[in-house]
Amino acid sequence: MDPRWQNLPHTSTEFTPATYPDRETWEREKARLKKQILFAAGLWPMPEKPPLDIHIYDRIERDGYTIEKAYFQSLPHFYVGGSLFRPLNPQPKSHPGVLSPHGHAQLGRIQHGDTSYPGRGITFARMGCTAFMWDMVDYNDSARHLSGAYQEETYSVVHRAPWPHKQDDRMLWNIGILGFQLWNSIRALDFLCELPEVDTNRLGCTGESGGGTQTYNLYAVDDRLHVAAPVCMVSAYMQGGCVCENAPLLRIDTNNVDIGATFAPKPLILVSSSQDWTQHTPDVEYPAIKRIYDLYDADDRISQIQIDAPHGYNLEMREAVYRWFARWLDLPFGDDFSEPPFEVEEHKDMLAFFNGLPDGAITQHADLIRQCIAASKTALETYRPNTPDALAANRRTLGEALRITVGYDNSTVTYQHNTQKDGTLIGNRRNVRVPIRTFTPETPSDTSTLLIHPHGMDALYSPIIQALLDKNHTIYAIDPFGTGQNIGEENPEEPRGGENFFNTFNRTDDAERIYDIALALRHIPDGPVNIVGFGNAGLWTLIAGAITERADLQIASDINAFNTATENDYLKHLPIPGILKAGGLPNAAALIAPNNLLLHNTGDTFDTSWVEAAYALHPEATLTIQNDRIKNEDLIDFL
Repeated sequence: MDPRWQNLPHTSTEFTPATYPDRETWEREKARLKKQILFAAGLWPMPEKPPLDIHIYDRIERDGYTIEKAYFQSLPHFYVGGSLFRPLNPQPKSHPGVLSPHGHAQLGRIQHGDTSYPGRGITFARMGCTAFMWDMVDYNDSARHLSGAYQEETYSVVHRAPWPHKQDDRMLWNIGILGFQLWNSIRALDFLCELPEVDTNRLGCTGESGGGTQTYNLYAVDDRLHVAAPVCMVSAYMQGGCVCENAPLLRIDTNNVDIGATFAPKPLILVSSSQDWTQHTPDVEYPAIKRIYDLYDADDRISQIQIDAPHGYNLEMREAVYRWFARWLDLPFGDDFSEPPFEVEEHKDMLAFFNGLPDGAITQHADLIRQCIAASKTALETYRPNTPDALAANRRTLGEALRITVGYDNSTVTYQHNTQKDGTLIGNRRNVRVPIRTFTPETPSDTSTLLIHPHGMDALYSPIIQALLDKNHTIYAIDPFGTGQNIGEENPEEPRGGENFFNTFNRTDDAERIYDIALALRHIPDGPVNIVGFGNAGLWTLIAGAITERADLQIASDINAFNTATENDYLKHLPIPGILKAGGLPNAAALIAPNNLLLHNTGDTFDTSWVEAAYALHPEATLTIQNDRIKNEDLIDFL
């Protein structure tokens, strides 16, 4: 049975950690994960970084350390506030820098108890580090920024409420809270590196729970960190239950064990609890990640400790991390270091925006989202294929983004013969199964034609098949996912799409259909290949043609009067996460160049300017654009 219908992965799936036979294989997967995380976060291509506009003020001096309020500009008019902990009398370029993201405590970074966020920052400062602790989106200063007011007891509600996972324009552009938090982490590291006393060759990051998620997401995409400690989070059993830990596409074909391993071969300690989802770390996650460190002969740089305590970041956990950081950041403390007593400041003395927001600060979530969509549209224009260099950059960046939207891989394909004409394609990486039918002419030529109908191969018009056979084409037809025979039995209690954060772990139906078309293209023997998409399947073939690695194609796609000027048609007919961030259908068409391309039934609402620009660079290729639907005899002539 095709595995895409039942037992689909979700946040609480018990994953079996992957194994990698050699360093080269792992490095390829690590590079894939970096791109996938960035794109899922809306950060591929990377946004422009505005000036940080750093403000540090309201210094409090205590025994061996200082605390200051600080904020910086992460995106235009979008600010990040936090607490800056420094040693007394810091010297230029002499102190390690430590980022300390917080988890989902009710009061966020100002909460003090068994998990003491202020205590962590204070102790790092007393050890000689400059430590920065900032707010998750819609916590504390961020809540004041975007939701209008500070809260005292409900941040876990305030934090989640504006960011539901649903099919809307945010999904099409990969805009969400996980992306903002990852971007803020990158910018927090920029901020830390700008401070005069920070030695940028000694940088660390540690956080627990949701802060652990922020820790490994950051080190998976940013190479500047030198030591890390995700606490109570890296798990094969639970992947993170908050909207800020899940984004569409984030964990396609992966999980947090592999993401956690991306720090190899740098020094990493896994701190776990015997009373939460990290209880298996000594026996499952740690050995899996250590196997990757072994590929680098770096087993001395990976460690783990499990504490018999509830989920959190308690004193014993903190002290284990202090000692690990001291070892790798060249600090004069040994394995007996313990956290000294400390005082906790009043909340008002820890909140950067207590006396008001920076001038011009965005104060509505909707304004922030609109600004990000506008910035993404502006960035896309830099990839418009008006020159050879622009087209090449487009292929490297937006072409890769299109592959990520589909979850494309170049895995091998096995053909299973069923009857004289019918068989099954098996994608060997995922064990997906795609029904395929082959029509062979009496005198085959080296030309093949792949026919795709939105209702499956039984709906194909037989005179078209016969006409192509008369031209000696070998004909292939498939039932893409969810069509014809490619419909599996679902569990009524857990139907496909009903899993928690479904799109974080699973391809959408349309992405699966495009994946199947690409699978079929890898099965078809070498030689010229025509791809024909009828009705809405024309949209699938357009993207499949853009992402495939075959270079001997000719494509005829029915655009089905798709309106590229509005998000509505994407949401209705092609609801794939990130599709607009990758340039949408206009860019997919452009990336088919220099293969011959027929676009028909475009109406007057399909933007053809991108494909026309790309084909102007390839006068040897044929581009045909037709507003109405092509007649069958004209389609046969084109093929």
